[in-house]
Amino acid sequence: MAVKLVVEPIFEADFRSSSYGFRPGKSAMMALETLRKLGAKGGNHVFDADIRDYFGSIVHDRLMKLVARRISDRRILKLLRQWLTAGVMDEGVVTNPTSGTPQGGVISPLLSNIYLSVLDTVWEERCAHLGTLVRYADDFVVMCKTKRDVDEARQRIEIVLGRLGLELHPDKTRMVDLSHGWDGFDFLGCHLRKRMSGRIWEREGRRVYFLHRWPSARAMTRIRQRIRELTPRSRCHADLRAIIAQLNLVLRGWGGYFRTGNAAQKFNRIDSYVYARLRSLRLKRAGSKLRAGTADRWTREYFIDGLGLHRLRGTVQYPEAA
Repeated sequence: MAVKLVVEPIFEADFRSSSYGFRPGKSAMMALETLRKLGAKGGNHVFDADIRDYFGSIVHDRLMKLVARRISDRRILKLLRQWLTAGVMDEGVVTNPTSGTPQGGVISPLLSNIYLSVLDTVWEERCAHLGTLVRYADDFVVMCKTKRDVDEARQRIEIVLGRLGLELHPDKTRMVDLSHGWDGFDFLGCHLRKRMSGRIWEREGRRVYFLHRWPSARAMTRIRQRIRELTPRSRCHADLRAIIAQLNLVLRGWGGYFRTGNAAQKFNRIDSYVYARLRSLRLKRAGSKLRAGTADRWTREYFIDGLGLHRLRGTVQYPEAA
């Protein structure tokens, strides 16, 4: 962390605006908002890229050459190389990596940004006419206005990545046509797809599409899994307020990330799922001693107003009001 605090400002001076991941003053929401605005200005074709084993494929010598362009202190350079080549113990066997960065290390996000800053620079200086690059660490997309531009964008990116010793994952890299809401793509936990504006259609009779975003299918699966982990039937005799307190931490964090999109319907589904899980625990606890009419009291309001359950419904804050 001490090294990162010293060297990060040096590289920040060179990083391009297309990079949003693990940088001071940048965030995933800023990357998503950039795409939303581009979508409203005719961005209909997206190159959705996925780099095969990025963190394990970084070539140490090439990375150190990039670092040495801005850092001349040999002690710092030696320390960085030692971190890159530090042995990894797996089942008692120590191996010394010759490529990649140590995932989970404090310095790793900065090093990965340095490596892919080559792509950012080349794109801004030579390819910006094709479309806009939006990158968050190793996850990036290019939004273009025409299919010809997005096809050329892919070719150029493949060339740059090839020079860095990287390659695109053939099964996870896609060319997406957003026109008329026919297709969409996942980025930073969100699914992005165009939707027609009902207001403009009613007022002017024109079909105008805007890029919306909501939690991806994967994000929905993960939050449901986490809720199930906190509400197993074996906890039916536990303090319900304690269970709800744990749920609230998860729901507030998850909802806080997705609330600036078009997530109202997804939020309602998660609210219903949480309610069903809690009601099931209450019924399990009562068992055969359940009296007629008692279960009718266990409404959503019982858990929300009576026990303090956090409700996602009503927390969506659209970008214009954010």
